[in-house]
Amino acid sequence: MTTVTRFADATTMPWLGGGGITHELARHPEHGDFGWRLSVAEVQQDGAFSRLDGVDRVIVLCSPRRMTLHTPETVELERFSPYSFDGGLQVSCTVPDGPTQDFNVMTRRGVYVADVRTIVADRSEVTAPTGAQLFVVCLDGRVRCGDELGAFDLARLEEGEPVTVDATEGAAALITLKAIPVG
Repeated sequence: MTTVTRFADATTMPWLGGGGITHELARHPEHGDFGWRLSVAEVQQDGAFSRLDGVDRVIVLCSPRRMTLHTPETVELERFSPYSFDGGLQVSCTVPDGPTQDFNVMTRRGVYVADVRTIVADRSEVTAPTGAQLFVVCLDGRVRCGDELGAFDLARLEEGEPVTVDATEGAAALITLKAIPVG
């Protein structure tokens, strides 16, 4: 059984510094500081990212337009290729071809860890590992994983149930979130 959150039902908010908006698909806990957060950003212009000390970030460029991140290094993001970085770094971006959209995974360091991989024009059999949460988000086109997902729809898969993720007509991200044991 999967639980689906449609992109149309996401919580939308402007960035603190302007320059874009975020559509929050899921987070834990629901209120206050998050342990993890899954969202889609619309980057409307060049500018700085918000600094998030103690947060690990993974960004996946979804649109065909280019985006370059400027951290201690300069990285041109590749479409559908996850890129991880420290949210506490001073990061800015340039979008030379105009506005872009990207998918983001943020985890509180020392509390949760995320693994993000993508499936593009292919299919894969996946199973949510014991003690972890597994999400599928449609990055482009159509994706099937029990339910049909359109752009930026999110499915949470039940632990232990194998599911075929069919992204032959699109692209999907698989996000595994695992709590780090305390002690």
